[in-house]
Amino acid sequence: MLNYNGVGGGTVLYAAQWPRLLPSDFTRRTDEGVADDWPLTYAELLPFYERTDRQFGVSGLGGDPAFPDGADPPLPPLPIGPGALRVARAHARLGWHWWPATNAILSAPWSGRHPCVQRATCQLGCNEGAKGSTDVTHWPAFVAAGGRLITGACVVALPTDARGLATGAEWVDEEGRAHFQAADVVLLAANGIGTPRLLLASASSRAPGGLANSSGLVGTRLMVHPLALVKGLFRQDLQSWRGHSGGSIVSYQFYASDERRGFVGGAKWAMAPTGGPLRAALTNGGSWGDDHHRHVRDRFGCSAHWGLVCEDLPNPDNRVDLSPTLTDRAGLAAPRITYRIDDNTHALCEWHIDKARESLVEAGAWHTEVEFRYPPNGHFMGTARMGDDRDHSVVDRWSMAHDVPNLGIIDGSTFVTSGGVNPTSSICALALRAVDHLLAHRGDVPTPAHRRSVHTGAPSTPLGRPVTLGRPPDDAATVDDSVRLRLARIAEVLIPASDTMPSAGEVGVADHLLDRVLASVPSLAEALTAALDADIAGEDTRAWLDGLSTRDPAAYRSLVLAVAGAYYLDPGVRRKLGYEGQVPQPVRPDAFPEYVDEGLLDAVLSNWTRSPGGFTTASPPRPGTG
Repeated sequence: MLNYNGVGGGTVLYAAQWPRLLPSDFTRRTDEGVADDWPLTYAELLPFYERTDRQFGVSGLGGDPAFPDGADPPLPPLPIGPGALRVARAHARLGWHWWPATNAILSAPWSGRHPCVQRATCQLGCNEGAKGSTDVTHWPAFVAAGGRLITGACVVALPTDARGLATGAEWVDEEGRAHFQAADVVLLAANGIGTPRLLLASASSRAPGGLANSSGLVGTRLMVHPLALVKGLFRQDLQSWRGHSGGSIVSYQFYASDERRGFVGGAKWAMAPTGGPLRAALTNGGSWGDDHHRHVRDRFGCSAHWGLVCEDLPNPDNRVDLSPTLTDRAGLAAPRITYRIDDNTHALCEWHIDKARESLVEAGAWHTEVEFRYPPNGHFMGTARMGDDRDHSVVDRWSMAHDVPNLGIIDGSTFVTSGGVNPTSSICALALRAVDHLLAHRGDVPTPAHRRSVHTGAPSTPLGRPVTLGRPPDDAATVDDSVRLRLARIAEVLIPASDTMPSAGEVGVADHLLDRVLASVPSLAEALTAALDADIAGEDTRAWLDGLSTRDPAAYRSLVLAVAGAYYLDPGVRRKLGYEGQVPQPVRPDAFPEYVDEGLLDAVLSNWTRSPGGFTTASPPRPGTG
């Protein structure tokens, strides 16, 4: 599980892929007899999809036949790059769907923000402000309008009055002081893990099973989108470290269920840059010793990959509840997550991996590999599901809690099904729809009996065993000379010299380059010191490393990361690889894409048609078959 807590939330570090749920995602029970139908339709959500596209500054190409008609994205599509172009040509030959991806990343100036410069570092935060994260799209306007944003606050409970209405929020600041903020209406957006955690932690004599939990569903039906990354290696220079990530192209060819496959559900495929030389070095654990430089050259700059977002059906056994032993710095019980990938989802993912390999081979890949299978993921959905029946849902069709009519939940926890697409666009559209309805019907929402907002000045009292969430130390992270000497010896074994490349020792990976790595990842200093606390002078270094990888894999990975991270920071190493770094390369939204000139979209449109009801059909081939 991946989670990020800060102003802007997960949008600060998300990839900014901006797909929508498809119409069929809202009607899974009716169409296929699995999961449940949503209490609303794609058509009802469409106006809010289009409005949030404008709020976030979305780039893309209208007319994708995988979706019903609607307004085009407000900005032109971003460039797709050489690797995705090769794959688009392959899909044209196969008769498979592909389309330029839609991203919450600017292809042109928008609302005072600068367009993308194609550094492909979207998941580390965007220093251009081109990525649509709420710290740049929404919070500044809120503060400018007089709103108060409090950082470092941890909400620990949502108290209620005698009628069961939410009266506000109890929270703890960074210094441990307790506060209460009164409110007429409370909106909760803590994601599919944080939201059930807070609702369960807000149990009372009136709601012993947790706030808004008369259905017993709070925390159940957790869905997380198992992911897979399938990479193809090519002989051509694809400059595959450039671009946005984000997605360059997508495919919905196998999104729809097909009973002939033996499982239910589908997946969206998206192509994105494959990273710089460090990522190439670390792919699948890397290859160390004499084969290292070949391993990197085979992957760096000449690879393309499909990222598969696999549908995750709701399962009541996959859940979030409260830890009986762990608490955070504010005394709030930590979330305990129980999750298992079931046989259906496993079969779905493996089938799509095989199909993605077929796509890459058709595009000319001489080798394919699965870089990640079920890696950590930040898509959390379903744990406070939406529905019309209060006995079988937590919130109504407008995202207001059945049990607590002045409490709204506006995050992915309200999802009924996950679909097979990134959820952020749908989360935002649902939130906008909920707030629009709340404002239009504000007079119908009951007002609680208020407590006064208070600042007690008293620190909170931790319960159970606390989890340290300390900040990084002020002093620069470093290691002593003995650790550096041992690391230098190890580095010579991990990355020796070749005919064209220097060794790790030659470039000084244990010296100033290591300092740069430790400045970026301070936690490595402690890990390196622990791994190299004993003298290894009398050891066979290769054998010692092999033994470490078995007895302490985490320590081994720390050594590898430190050595490779330092090595690929060296300017001489980068020059020999032909890598100039993630330098800015502003997009040109007026450029005429090669895929248009080659008629590659015409091939998609000729295979896909829309039915009068707005659903997608195709003949031949039918999308979702193969």
